[in-house]
Amino acid sequence: MKRKNFNQSIKYKIGIFIIAVISALIVDICFDFFVVEYTSSGFGEILREISVCYELQDALTNEKAQFAYYIKNRDKKEELLKSCERTDEIVEKLPLDLSHMDTERYARVWSIKNSYPVYADKRQEIIDSDYDAKDFIEKVYDIYEMQDYLIGYGERLMDITLSENNEIYQKQEKFFKRLPFIIGIVLLPIIVWIIYMAIRLQALILAPINKMVEVSKNIAKNRFCDRDIAVKNKDEMGDLVNAFNKMKHATAGYITSLEERYELSELLHKEAMEKMKMEKRLNEARFDLLKSQINPHFLFNTLNIIAASANLEDAKDTEDMIRALGNIFRYSLKTDEKQVSLERELSIVNDYMYIQKMRFGDRVSYEIVSKVEDDKVYIPSFSLQPIVENAIVHGISKKEEGGKVVIRVWEKDEMLHIIVADTGVGMSGERLSELRDFMKKRSTAKIGIGFGNIYKRIKNIYKTGDLRIYSKEGKMTVVYFLIPQV
Repeated sequence: MKRKNFNQSIKYKIGIFIIAVISALIVDICFDFFVVEYTSSGFGEILREISVCYELQDALTNEKAQFAYYIKNRDKKEELLKSCERTDEIVEKLPLDLSHMDTERYARVWSIKNSYPVYADKRQEIIDSDYDAKDFIEKVYDIYEMQDYLIGYGERLMDITLSENNEIYQKQEKFFKRLPFIIGIVLLPIIVWIIYMAIRLQALILAPINKMVEVSKNIAKNRFCDRDIAVKNKDEMGDLVNAFNKMKHATAGYITSLEERYELSELLHKEAMEKMKMEKRLNEARFDLLKSQINPHFLFNTLNIIAASANLEDAKDTEDMIRALGNIFRYSLKTDEKQVSLERELSIVNDYMYIQKMRFGDRVSYEIVSKVEDDKVYIPSFSLQPIVENAIVHGISKKEEGGKVVIRVWEKDEMLHIIVADTGVGMSGERLSELRDFMKKRSTAKIGIGFGNIYKRIKNIYKTGDLRIYSKEGKMTVVYFLIPQV
């Protein structure tokens, strides 16, 4: 028998186990249906009979109250008629079957069913008559007596029904107390069979799997010295174990081949590192080229401003403007560092804003608020002045009343925050969305040389650095720098 178990397929073994489980479920479901049916036909009938008696008492009591109110006030006739209809329906529902009730309860029900039609006719006669009818008061009191009579019969019927059904309940209760023992006797052999099948399945299926798991752990540690797993199964599990043993030997061969190729991988890695260094140097050359694109653009704008001012003012103002321009030229042409101190950048911004103040006069004002030590924090070189220039050229100069440029600097969690804001003409929502899309694509031609160059340099120099822009048409534009200081 044991040999036969090893030769049977897993599908067959699991099928036997499932049949045993389904058999137990079918037996349990049959008992459940039996209990439900027994309860419905027994306790359900008891509850229905008690419910009808209770509804009869409630209907008669409610009808009596509605009738008395109607006689006194001659009002709410429709409610009284509805109450009467409800009483008629309940009396009609009263069971009158001698085979399912004792003689006394049958007699009570019979009395109610026979006396109620007489009462109903007299009640309707009173409802339809006038106060002036002959013997009206006497007939009303007759109705009251009949109502009390029916209510009393209903109360006695309730008592008899409760007493009779209590005896039925006592008899059925004994059966339900024995029911768990009956179910246990029927299900016990099936449960024992299920447990036996589960143990056999564990021995035939789980034991080989556990062996493979242990060997797999050693394979994961690159140890292939374990002996091949041997099982007696001739089923799918036996085939799986044989395939596992072959896979173990094949994996050991693959590992050997990989070790032989390791040296070649090392050479390829060194070559890739050299390529990365060359790309880094190429990127640095590109940064320098991008930065150099800013200088001619700025130089031509500034020379035009100085030429216009020289025609309008004395030599002193022109001398100061030339000095400021010389500082900007010197910084632009002789600064090779990718990053410089914030102090140097703000100095160039001051020189640039002096030139713009001389050009626009009171139409332009600016403010710098720095909450850091300017000489100890660093930002990309020549990054603030182009943004300030954009604020003047594209924002404030186009506004008749002019405007103000504000620079605010603070540091938090080793991140330098810089805001360059202007109160110029701003830009439309469509233009702002378009500009942000070009920034994501790093399309310099679409967003201007100066701004695009700064955005590219920040993104290439800092992993967590960023440059953001916000604007509201007709009110302001804000450029927000995020520069790590680690």
